[in-house]
Amino acid sequence: IDPVVTCPGDQTAVCDISEVPAYTDYSAFLMAGGMVDENCGIDPATFTLVSEVSDGNTCPETVTRTYSVADSCGNVGTCVQLIIVNDTIPPMLGCPTAPAVAECDASEVAVFMSLADLLNMGGTASDNCVLDTLSFTLLSEESDGMTCPETVTRTYQIADSCGNVGTCQQIIFVEDITPPMITCLDDELT
Repeated sequence: IDPVVTCPGDQTAVCDISEVPAYTDYSAFLMAGGMVDENCGIDPATFTLVSEVSDGNTCPETVTRTYSVADSCGNVGTCVQLIIVNDTIPPMLGCPTAPAVAECDASEVAVFMSLADLLNMGGTASDNCVLDTLSFTLLSEESDGMTCPETVTRTYQIADSCGNVGTCQQIIFVEDITPPMITCLDDELT
């Protein structure tokens, strides 16, 4: 009679299957909540990870681990444990904290065309797993509709490898503080 093997419950990981190590021996398997029902006796030295197979998907990815153990007569029982790998945490994106200043128009302040541009100007970006740096983009540019001063808000976004999106806002103050120049004609004699 084959042993009846019950794996510990399904597990989750955020970024990678390595976050949930496979059980290395029979004792670790039992301590994690695994169970074996056997009528004659288990041979703990036969406990093994038979396979670890990914479904090939991402966000989420399902990895199936199959474990086996034999009894003292060589009868083998197996069980399957699923590990779901799924990142649901958005990246953190920080625009430069000091407001940018323009005199006549917000276009005087260059748009960040890449993540590197944002970082070079004091911005920040991080993710718990992997940033998709090519996804960085200007999402919107909105004016408050006022003049002297006008406040323009640029919203940038970036995604991680699972499509979670983080945003930040850059504030631009537009205010003309330079008085106009006037030149009078030369004096005329009458």
